[in-house]
Order: sequence, then C-alpha cells, then structure tokens
Amino acid sequence: MRRTLLCLFITLGLFCAACSDDGASSRAGRSKAVPVRVAKVKTEEVRRTLSVVGHVEPSATVHITAQVGGQLMEAHVRPGSYVHAGDTLFILDRRPFQNALLQAEAALSSNRAQLRRAQQDLNRYKQLASQNFLSQQQYEQSLTEVETLQANIAQNTAARENAQLQLGHATIKAPISGRAGEVLVHPGNNVKANDSTLLVINTVSPAEVRFAVPERFLPELNRRLRTDRVETLVLPEGDTGEPVSGLLTLIDNEVDKNTGTISMRARFANSEERLWPGQFVRVSIVMESVSDALVIPAGAVLEGLSGRYAYVLGEDGRVSPRDIKIMDLSDGRGMVEQGLALGESVVIDGQLNLMPGSLVEIIAPAAGEETDPARAGGEGSGKDGGPL
Repeated sequence: MRRTLLCLFITLGLFCAACSDDGASSRAGRSKAVPVRVAKVKTEEVRRTLSVVGHVEPSATVHITAQVGGQLMEAHVRPGSYVHAGDTLFILDRRPFQNALLQAEAALSSNRAQLRRAQQDLNRYKQLASQNFLSQQQYEQSLTEVETLQANIAQNTAARENAQLQLGHATIKAPISGRAGEVLVHPGNNVKANDSTLLVINTVSPAEVRFAVPERFLPELNRRLRTDRVETLVLPEGDTGEPVSGLLTLIDNEVDKNTGTISMRARFANSEERLWPGQFVRVSIVMESVSDALVIPAGAVLEGLSGRYAYVLGEDGRVSPRDIKIMDLSDGRGMVEQGLALGESVVIDGQLNLMPGSLVEIIAPAAGEETDPARAGGEGSGKDGGPL
C-alpha cells in the first residue's frame, strides 16, 4: 500500500512539473514576435483596366510593283531603311519610254503643221466660195480636212501624255513614308508591269494594335468611345520600360459568334518604334480612372473561405485578420473598396506564421523600398517599415 501511494505521489509530481513546463512554453510561444513586413494604406490614382493580348499592325502597307515593264537598272533603297514619301526607290531602263515620247511629240508636231496649212486653205476657200469661184463641195472637203487634223492632234496629244506617264513610271518612288523591307528584285532582272513585288513598305509610326475583347465589355466601351477618348496601354513582350500609350480608334461592327469576342483597334504614335508589325503585346484598356483610391500591395491580399482578407497591425503590435473588398487587383496593387482606412498598416510578407492576436516584429524593407513608419509595440518590437 505504501509503495502504491509513493508511486502515485511521484507520478503526480512529474505530471504537475510537465504541465508547468508546457504552460511556460505556451506563454513563451505567445510572447515571441513573428517577423513580418508591413505597408501603409495609401491614396493613389488608380486605373481600372481590362487586360488582353493583341498584335501590332502597320498603319499603312504598300507592296511596290512596277507599273511598266522593262529591265531594272538601279535600286536606291537599302533593306530595312526608312524611306520618305517621294524618295526614289528603283529606276527601270528609260530609253524605250524616251523613244516613245519622242515619236509622240514628232507626230504631234507634224499634225500641227498640217493643221496650220489646212486652216489657211480653208480661209482661202471660204472667200472663193463666197464669190462663187469655188464649189461648195471643195469648201466642205477643206473643212473636213481641218476637223480631221484637229482630231489627230487631240489623239497625238493623249499619246504624248501617255508616253510621258510611262517614262515617269520608269522611275519608281515611295508612295508613303515607312520602313522598307527586303529588296525582292535586284538590278539586271526584267520585271513585268503589275506582276512581281519589288519591295514592301510598312508605316510603323504611327502603328496600330488589333485585339479582341469579350463581348460583355462592349456596352461600356461603346458608351465611353462615343463620349470620351479611351486610353489604351500596350507593352511588348520582353520590354521592361513604361507602357506605350495610345487611343482606341475602332470597335468592329460584328461580334465573332464562335468566340464571343469583338475585334478592336488602337493607334499609337510609336515615335520611338517600340512597336513592330507582327509583334505580340499585352494590352490594357483603361476602363476607369480613380484619382484618390485607397491602395495596398497585392501581397497583402489573402483568400479565405469567406472571401478576401488582410492582416491589420494594431496599436499594441499585434495583428488581426479583417475582411476586405477589393475593386481591382492588378499591377502589383489592389484598390480597396471596403474594410480598410487610410494610414492603417497591413502585413505584406510573413502571413503564413500569423494567427489572430500574434505579436509581430517589423523587419526592415529591402534595399530601395520605402520605410513604413508602422508601429509595433510590446515585447519584441523592432524596426518599423514596409514598401507599398
């Protein structure tokens, strides 16, 4: 019996000691601060955008072909160079066209000389006919000859103008300004009229971007395009610079019934030629611009069973989860519609180690990021900071 009581007392003592150790460990765990990074709720100008993928098209494209046939003698354009409207691109053999022009001018001169003589005869015959020294038939023959020569002159004048036109076509000039492609036919080759393409010119400045938008956005975009300008931002793949800004210029007149999308087009000045024909780009259509929107970093937004929430830092250095409503989440930040106030601090890194009421320690932001003057009171408080 004594041995049983002694064992019972020893076991009870050990159990109490273990419970005491567990309680101390639990209190130590609750008091240990969790390192996190925080950011302030700020106000910024936010653009609510619709993001799609599009491709770049030239605002104008011309396939250069010869309008007359002949041997290609000279090429004055380098592949890939920029050409201006009116620049000489190619020169064909001009000699056949110069000879045709000389023949037309000679025939015209001959007709004019014949017409002058015929008109003189007509004036003389008119006087003789009035004095009955010449028959009416001879006078009418002279008049017919004058009219025939006048018609020949008109015909030869048209032939001369056509010869001049053909001679002008022997020199091929750029009809638009733009970037030249590969030279497809080289000097020495014979070309036919309106047959082979010699060169393709694309106008890349300005440039256009074509993209498709789901039809559910059509009413809003139609309404905005009728009353205001719709800004469109694009960023080429691999480009780390600022997006290129342009304007929506066209909404197609029919929805594609197979995809449920509608084609649209936007125009960009593209003075730096960052957009290139055929290139795929990320397109952001600005649907709405809010000047003083509450914003937080996207890293602060968490998904829960009841929706989105964020950990908010309190005055005592402890955090608590709070349900929030985000209107737009893009470009690394979220526009807060409900749940947060200006100046409050939210946790943006370290949430996995948090629970309601956790004590936190604000760690320093990474190099180049803003320091957030958030407060972290209580045991274990450290530096305040956090980027937005």
